[in-house]
Amino acid sequence: MNVQLRQTDRLGHLTTVLGPDVLVLLRFDGSDHLSELFEYRVEALSAERDLDFDSLMGTHASVTIEGREGARHFDGIVTQARWIGSGENGHRYDLTLRPWFWLAGRRRNQRIFHNKTVTQILQELFADYASLGDPAFDFALTGDYPVLEYTVQYRESDLDFARRQMERHGISFFFRHAEGSHTLVLTDDVSSHPNVGAREFKPFDAHHQAEGEHFWEWAPERNITTGAVRLTDFNFKTPLAAMEVDRQGDAAHAQGKIESFDYPGDYLDRGRGKTVVGLRNDGERGGDKRHRAAGDCISLGSGMQVSLSGDPVPGTGETYLVLSSSYHFLSEAYGSGSPASDGYAFNGAWTMMPASAPMTPPRRTAVPVVQGPQTAMVVGDGEIDCDEFGRILVRFHWDLKDAYSMRCRVSQNWAGAGWGGMVIPRIGMEVVVEFLEGDPDKPLVTGCVYNGKSAAPYDLPANKTRSTFRTNTHQGKGFNELRFEDQADKEEIFVHAQKDMNLEILNDRAKRVRHDQLEFVGHDKSIEVKGDHDEVVAGNMSIAVGENPLTELIRSKAKILFDKVGTIFDKLKIPDPFNFGKGNYQLYVEKTKSEVVGIGSSEVVGAGKSIFVGHTFQTTVGKYHSLIVRGSDETDIGKKKVLRVGEQLTIKVGKHAMISMSKEGDIVFEGKHIHLKADKISKN
Repeated sequence: MNVQLRQTDRLGHLTTVLGPDVLVLLRFDGSDHLSELFEYRVEALSAERDLDFDSLMGTHASVTIEGREGARHFDGIVTQARWIGSGENGHRYDLTLRPWFWLAGRRRNQRIFHNKTVTQILQELFADYASLGDPAFDFALTGDYPVLEYTVQYRESDLDFARRQMERHGISFFFRHAEGSHTLVLTDDVSSHPNVGAREFKPFDAHHQAEGEHFWEWAPERNITTGAVRLTDFNFKTPLAAMEVDRQGDAAHAQGKIESFDYPGDYLDRGRGKTVVGLRNDGERGGDKRHRAAGDCISLGSGMQVSLSGDPVPGTGETYLVLSSSYHFLSEAYGSGSPASDGYAFNGAWTMMPASAPMTPPRRTAVPVVQGPQTAMVVGDGEIDCDEFGRILVRFHWDLKDAYSMRCRVSQNWAGAGWGGMVIPRIGMEVVVEFLEGDPDKPLVTGCVYNGKSAAPYDLPANKTRSTFRTNTHQGKGFNELRFEDQADKEEIFVHAQKDMNLEILNDRAKRVRHDQLEFVGHDKSIEVKGDHDEVVAGNMSIAVGENPLTELIRSKAKILFDKVGTIFDKLKIPDPFNFGKGNYQLYVEKTKSEVVGIGSSEVVGAGKSIFVGHTFQTTVGKYHSLIVRGSDETDIGKKKVLRVGEQLTIKVGKHAMISMSKEGDIVFEGKHIHLKADKISKN
């Protein structure tokens, strides 16, 4: 098929990367919207039967239509192309043009942003698409936006994430077109929207008399919307702070005060809450007043401002913001006549709102919901990393860039004002994370789980009857543990303190051991009793001070004593001095024993008492010493005995015998009969 197709001098033409006039424009239909994506459908004609779709797909294509106010460009990325048939004038193709922003909907991602404003987040997001426009995006924003501690893109496309953030912060967008390029423009104030000036209204039956672009249909309308918004939220850092905010709309009709209440409001303090509730109310109230128009205003598109002039209708003289537009252009068939015969083949329809009305975009984009708990790994510095609230950092398994989470609060078994439980998950642990309201921006650690790298403290299932709470020494080796064994006949409670164990009881403590109790102290032991100390031992009591086992010490050392002084037990007819039955108290001190009594000390021995001193025995009495022996008193001295008396020594036997010696040297003997018997008596 040898067909010459030329768009020169035509009012509508198509430009693609395939080259001039490889595809020529036959028909153009499309729509665009404020804060929505546009979609343009192009029917084109080509002399080529088999176009290279690979060269066309994903590239820019532009439709340009010459209007009375100048040329209007409609640029987009070719996202779909198909051959729809052939005719005598060539082969017909259908192209779908969408914004580069639509491509962001093809890429799903999961990533984390820390301490960034919404503009910084969007700039980082859009940077991957910067090559798709000249420029690809333009931030025409006037507001100040808060720094967001933690923002998560979770299992959603770049498109949905960006739109969700824009809707959250009251940011609108539209597209500015040029031949071969289009720009995503972000705005938060109507003053940032271009104004095309006035367009005349002419009724349909007289619209052909208009000399410029004009409307031939105009219809105002009203809609009932939510009239007031009330929000509240909670900030754990300021739990007692008042957080409720509300905003009333300006609707004057009978149902203009309908209130919408929501929680959580998505703010951390009441100041920010007032901004948020204002945005929510503006988003609701912005759906009230609408004006619908039709005409040939080819230069007018979504995101533009226009004012109405011409024949008086409701709204004449006011300025409007275009919310949505639809376009239809039909080119005269090639080969059928003059190229200028398609001059009036364009018509469009528009939906507008007063430029004075709130332009905040409604929240249409679904917020991703985390369906159920996830697990994550605890990360941070050192072995334990937490802040003053006990919050920790975790890395989710889907976090491929190691961006980590925000500081996550950790659920405890109890949490009071200065009391409750406190267990901080440590780095390397796998923890269970849930999300408040399913919001990926609000993680909460609720537990810990073992895995193939971090096993339980005891082998399982061999020790399945054990329940334990074991910690791990920080910056060292060791552990503290409280363990319960529930196996029948082996029930046990085990406590292990790696270093110190302190027990404080403000009132009474009762302990009852129904069988044996063994206590071992590796170093020193001190007991301080402010009041009385009573001990009752129904059997025997033995105390040994030294290094050898108690029984061996007492038996081996005591045997030496009883070998020396065992006669007293013979006289008492005690056959075994080591076995008195019950009620015995045995004390062995390997080296030194000191005893200090402040006032008085008394000792009563019912049967016999023996004292063996291996070397020296000394008794010192400060004032008075009395020794009473009811029976006999025997003293056996192996070598010498010296008795020194400072003033006087008197020995009395019965009533009549006495010997008295004084320090002056007088010696007196008294008795009924005094007998002196000696081999020799010397007198000086």
